[in-house]
Amino acid sequence: MPGLSNEKIAQFESRLRCRLPEHMRELLSYSAGFSVSSLGTVRFTGDNDFEFSNAFPRSRALLADGCGNFWVTDIDPTTGEWGAVFFVSHDPPVLVIQAPELGQFLLQVLDPSESKPQRALTNFREKAVQRIWTNDPWLSSVLDARNSQDNDVATFAAQLPPNFSLADLRSKEIGSGFSWGRAGAAATIQRDNSKLLFGVEQSRPGLIRRVLSRAR
Repeated sequence: MPGLSNEKIAQFESRLRCRLPEHMRELLSYSAGFSVSSLGTVRFTGDNDFEFSNAFPRSRALLADGCGNFWVTDIDPTTGEWGAVFFVSHDPPVLVIQAPELGQFLLQVLDPSESKPQRALTNFREKAVQRIWTNDPWLSSVLDARNSQDNDVATFAAQLPPNFSLADLRSKEIGSGFSWGRAGAAATIQRDNSKLLFGVEQSRPGLIRRVLSRAR
């Protein structure tokens, strides 16, 4: 795809509400994306059908699989840096770290046999998503997280309701993630600013509790 003019890049930054680092501006001026016959089109400016602001307040959906699932890059609102790339599945409702940064994701797309792990896009859709949905090994209870020796984890957990769990993905381990929809499609997700710490609603409060909460 053709690159963007300086004017178009400025408009893109305005939509993101942050200035891009110079290397990302250089990438966008070179190309706005590319197509792969077996996958679809990678769009650096994003797919407008994606919206998941609770988990990713600044993000771009780089690639859609045509089934309602997306590969999404997380963008730091302060620095404009493009961070980890997530596979966002809706059935089952799971988030998986596909790659720790954009370059590694592009290698997975353009040369899947040479990427690590090999054929990672297919592998995660078929295996990692089901593993997380079945076992959720990266989720911990709020009560356990509040007692963590990690100050960031303990402080964030103290802000979460008791019906939440906490996922710590700061290591950006490929294949790590969590289920985001066990409390339904409208389940609440909270995030600790730009850190990869997520609070995930696990169950809806009962009717009486909701009524009492509204009466306060």
